[in-house]
Amino acid sequence: MGYEKLKEVTVLYVEDEDMMRESVVMLLKRRFKQVFVAANGLEAVNIYKAEHPDVVITDLQMPVMDGMELARQIRALGNTPIVVVSAFNDNSHQVPEANSMLLKPIRKNDLFDTVMDCISV
Repeated sequence: MGYEKLKEVTVLYVEDEDMMRESVVMLLKRRFKQVFVAANGLEAVNIYKAEHPDVVITDLQMPVMDGMELARQIRALGNTPIVVVSAFNDNSHQVPEANSMLLKPIRKNDLFDTVMDCISV
């Protein structure tokens, strides 16, 4: 699948684990127009309000504000596609506000395909 359209997309990536955040951000910066980064949900809400990214990719379990609450707050502010990333694959970790969910570890093609699906709706 061609990912050329991603060069026009801004993304907010939210992850509290430093090593994971750094590696995924490097990957995202190669494909997306601009990448905003937050280490928790509260930071992410503030960045979202200021920058209005095209897509939000967020971890589920984080300190300060988790991915579920972040998704609720973003959904209350607009219709931006939300991709939740989690190590959990059970119904108790479903996020109704999310457009899609990916399991960790993140596989780059799965991530890019998911974002492409979200933005082409």
